[in-house]
Formats: sequence, C-alpha cells, structure tokens
Amino acid sequence: MERLERGHRYVAVVLLAAGSLAMAAIAACGSSGEAAGGDDPDGSAGSSGSSGTSGASGGDFGTSSGTSGASSGSSGLDPDAACATTTVAAKRAPANLLFIVDRSGSMNCNPPPLTTSAACEVNPVAADAGAPTKWSITREALKSAIAVMPNNNSVGITYFNNDDECGVQATPNVPVTALSAGQVTLVNGSLDAVTPKGFTPIVGGVTLGYQHLHASTTIMGTKFIVLITDGEETCAPDQQENFVNTTVTNAAAVGIRTFVIGAPGSENNRAILSRVAFNGKTARTPTCVHAAAPTNVGDCHFDLTNAGTNLAAQLNTALDTISKQALSCDIEVPAPDGGTLDYDAVNVIYTPSGGAAQTIPQDGTKPCSAVNGWQYSPDKKQIHLCGAICDTVKADTTGTVQVALGCATKTVPK
Repeated sequence: MERLERGHRYVAVVLLAAGSLAMAAIAACGSSGEAAGGDDPDGSAGSSGSSGTSGASGGDFGTSSGTSGASSGSSGLDPDAACATTTVAAKRAPANLLFIVDRSGSMNCNPPPLTTSAACEVNPVAADAGAPTKWSITREALKSAIAVMPNNNSVGITYFNNDDECGVQATPNVPVTALSAGQVTLVNGSLDAVTPKGFTPIVGGVTLGYQHLHASTTIMGTKFIVLITDGEETCAPDQQENFVNTTVTNAAAVGIRTFVIGAPGSENNRAILSRVAFNGKTARTPTCVHAAAPTNVGDCHFDLTNAGTNLAAQLNTALDTISKQALSCDIEVPAPDGGTLDYDAVNVIYTPSGGAAQTIPQDGTKPCSAVNGWQYSPDKKQIHLCGAICDTVKADTTGTVQVALGCATKTVPK
C-alpha cells in the first residue's frame, strides 16, 4: 500500500508511457481478437521499470486412457454407436498461472491485530521481528500451494514494484513454465530473495502480465492472472477505471481470467478488487457485490482483510481454491483420425465412479457461469464444462470423462 506524498511524482512517469504501451497491446493481441469475440487488453498503464491444493497429478480426467470402454446408460451416448468414429479419454488443458505479487513496503508489516492497516500506512516497515509479516505469510503460502499443484500446470511470478518505487515489467521474474522439481526450486529461491519496499503499481503490473500471457507463443492452455495485494493503486490511480472496465474485461474476452486476493491493508480497495475479479470472470458467487462505491465494499474476490491471526490459514485456503478452479474443466478438443473435425458431431461423456455413462449436453445459449453443460472456447480448441457438472467432475477423482466424435452433438432443448 504505502501511500506517501513522494509517490505522486512517479505517476507522471507511468502516464507518459501509457500511449506506447497501448500500441504494444494492440500489436500483441490483434491476431486473435476476432476469434475470441472481443477486443484485446488495452494498455491502460505504462511501465517505469524494465521490460514482468489439488491432489491431482496428471493431465487426464479420472484414470482412463486410450479408447473408450465406457458403458452406455439411459442418458449416455453409446461409444460403440455406428456414428461414432473415435472416443478418447478427455485430456485436461494445462493451466497457466502467473502470480502477480505485491512487494510494496507495507508487506513488511505484521498483519492485524499486531499492526493495524492505519499504523502500517504511517510506518510501513515497522514489524515485530518475532512475528510473521504479511510478506513472510504470503511467501510461505505460495511455496506450499505451488509445490502441490498438478505437474501439467505452468506457474510463473511477477512482483510489483520492481525498483523499490513504481516500476513494472513485462517479463516475469520467474518464467511461466511447467511445474517440475527445478521450477519449484526456482520459485522458492525467487520468493526468498524478495525484500518488500516501495509503492503499489497494480494497474501497470497486471496490464503487462496480461500482455505477456497473451503474446507468448509457448504458453498453451488456460491462462490465469493471480493478483495478490495488501493495498491499492498508488502509482496511477487515475487509470484504475479504464483498467477495471476495459483492460480486465478485454483480457477475459481473450481467455485470460483474473483471480484476486486482498490481504489486510486492502480494506479501502475492496470495491476495485471485487470488480477486477468480477470482470475477470472469477467472481466468488454470481450475486457478489461489485459496485464502484462505496470503496470499502465488495466480495467477489478473496477478501482476507478480516483474517486476523488466521491470515496464513485463510491464504492457504484461498490458494488451494484457486488451484482447484484453475485445474479445471477445460478439455482439449481431440483431432479426428484424418479429415476435418465436424464441430456439430462432438459429444462429452461422463461416467461417474460406479455409475452409468451420461452425455453432458452442449449449451451455448448463455454464459458458461449460468448453464449446466459444456461450451466451446471462442477458437473451438477447447471444451469448457460449465456449472454443476464442472464441480461434479472435479470432485469425482475416479470417474472418467471422454470425448466422442462422429455422432450428432446432444444439446439442451431450445
């Protein structure tokens, strides 16, 4: 957080760079904006720095692999039907998570009740050496959460600021790479090397995170930003509205969703953080509060401001929830055995553990969050399971999901 008067002179630096960053965003994102059905994240903030528990362990749903042996049920498509040409185990799309983490000076403070947010504002480096700080709690929670993520996920980290003032960066401090023992070691070493200091350029840091994920040709699968902050924008506050309403929304339109965790100190920024989560398509509930005012009200994000002495436990729970949501209900659309895929002849079959196969209907009539079925991604490279069936499939660790090609797609009644 660390709102100090001298921070205002860095706002001008960020604003001067905004035009060039906007053009960079358009150039980087223009190629797939049409397919995604939306504009690209526009660069609403510039850079004053250099150029940023799930128990599952594999990429398949359930335990099946290869061709299908699923039995048919009253609501299931028979994989051996005459129309079926191929039935394969559903391959979960890898999840790519870029953690964008606040390292401003206020992260040095102890969380309440040892230090209040108001006292931290006055003296952002005051901390009881014998008690954990907000940074040490965040650091250890990230280590624990990343260590147990599925090994087909990719994880990277960007810190803001990057220069002890208002600097942000396009290249992550830890590249977004598939989890391995080496990547976990790299993440842990990076976290251990951080010393919080400086201001809070949320807008610039997250904007460049979007650009990096979207422009990269090596990051495949679902993409997420995970923003962790204990405060509010102190480097470019006049750009927040454009960031929330345009940049975050456009990032979601091209498939980059945004999780938000608000640590103690972000009480007066709940409205902004809640709107970022809502526009970023990760709202905690469909009816969560995401109004512009009052500024201290909003619950679409993970609000940990009242965690008190339970901050470590609540942060671990939030990261565990994010990990499970990211690992997802996104399935790669399989390629047919020769020829061109008929997108109107694709069916998703779920066989619960100990139960009969059932065909999940396609439902493209409403947003994914409002249906119980499946939808194609805008580029039709993935299938998204939506609503209750997504939760059911993720919770059923021994059930199987398969994709059958060749039979007319079962859809919800019109």
